[in-house]
Amino acid sequence: MEDTDRILADLRELVVRESPSDNADLVTSAAEWVRERLNRGALSIARTVPCPPRGHAVVASVGSEAEGRPSTLLLGHLDTVWPAGTLGEIPFSNDGTVVRGPGVFDMKAGAAVALSVLDRLRARSSSPRVTLLLVPDEEIGSSASSGLLIDLARKHDRVLVLEPSAAGGAAKVARKGTGLFRVRFTGVSSHAGLDPEKGASALQALAEFVLDAPKFASVEAGTTVTPTLASAGTRSNVVPENAEVTLDGRVWAPSEPERVERELRAWRPKDPRVRVDVEGGFDRPPLAESDASRALFASAQRIARDLGFELRGERVGGASDGNLTAAAGVPTLDGLGPMGDGAHARHEHVLVADLARRVDLIERLVLG
Repeated sequence: MEDTDRILADLRELVVRESPSDNADLVTSAAEWVRERLNRGALSIARTVPCPPRGHAVVASVGSEAEGRPSTLLLGHLDTVWPAGTLGEIPFSNDGTVVRGPGVFDMKAGAAVALSVLDRLRARSSSPRVTLLLVPDEEIGSSASSGLLIDLARKHDRVLVLEPSAAGGAAKVARKGTGLFRVRFTGVSSHAGLDPEKGASALQALAEFVLDAPKFASVEAGTTVTPTLASAGTRSNVVPENAEVTLDGRVWAPSEPERVERELRAWRPKDPRVRVDVEGGFDRPPLAESDASRALFASAQRIARDLGFELRGERVGGASDGNLTAAAGVPTLDGLGPMGDGAHARHEHVLVADLARRVDLIERLVLG
């Protein structure tokens, strides 16, 4: 119970410090709280690292290199998808069974678990080297922190990602690679009533493109290309000169990003007067299973059984920074955060009963 109370206290402090990805000051404020929390006592183990133009990351290390004992990077993020002020609509709450609040599942509960793991490790007489990295911009692609996280990952033998668990508390043994594209259409405006034939409609070209979007996907390869946002036009009586659409791309196969990007950029509308410009691309490669990551998952399963629960593994469509560390060649196991549901949704929550158990699991995993 003492462990759970401590984790809940940390979790509350993290949730009430709102940290939307687009507000560097608020994310940095959360990072500074984590640094101060970890540096209480005689031993300072944490520091903050600027990741311009986003907020600060937190890096904290305990233990030392020891022969035969692998080093571990615990990886997570402090930013959330929730805008500042959401706490007024969805306040932090704990009814003894379920904890709610913006970002509680994705992924402030995982961060709170990591703090308790480090507390336990530095209380030991010795432990292998374990580093915690909490980045400020995972929800928007980690462009500001990717160099830092890949550099740290390569200095460790393995990466444990404390992102939210999958359904039923399952670990995430594989993830799709992700891409984001903005496609702009530039046509010719004209009066929609007097001389529509003189116009070249960017909106019509956008419609053609959206209807063709399934052609860029592949059911066999598990590739999806999904239009998500669109805009066009200026007035109801004007043939639209400009339009744009955003596409979300997801791939399992490492060869698919190149194909999808090639076909997107080769697409042309029926009206040759409309120019098409494609921006963006795939920013996270697939997190593929490897012999080393399977062995890491098998160890986690054995420890979970010793703790009295079954840890399943799932392949999921969402990406995380674990995709980057796995692509860098470091064995990675993702989705080790506490059980819950509702990532990015108003019913976001975690289960109190799983918090201390996750600390036990991660501690035993890093001790090897």
